[in-house]
Amino acid sequence: MSERTVTVFTADHGDVTMPEPSWCTGEHPFEGYRADIEHQGEEIELTVQTPCHGPVAVAKAGLLQRPFSELGPKAPLVMVEFDELHEYDAETLAGLLDALVAWAIGPMHQLHERLLLLEGGDQ
Repeated sequence: MSERTVTVFTADHGDVTMPEPSWCTGEHPFEGYRADIEHQGEEIELTVQTPCHGPVAVAKAGLLQRPFSELGPKAPLVMVEFDELHEYDAETLAGLLDALVAWAIGPMHQLHERLLLLEGGDQ
């Protein structure tokens, strides 16, 4: 099986042909500079139902790779967007996941229990 490739035009290196990861969506608009080239996977969203606004996306995540980056790792990462974009390797992503689970089953669960008491008239 032959490797899939993609060619992206850049301002500093002209046409750059490179391997295309199987998970990449294949969307490569004009990237500007070679160091800016990104492979991006499909985004997944965390959407929650809110009483006043209906469904609201509170986070997005997906695979990301910058094969020519001069500043960071060239290996794939997971980008997670809450208030802004954050990038995680496998180790730091595990820490984020642990923190989210701990938050959900710890303080958030305690708030839920307290709210149930308050709604039941136990002020």
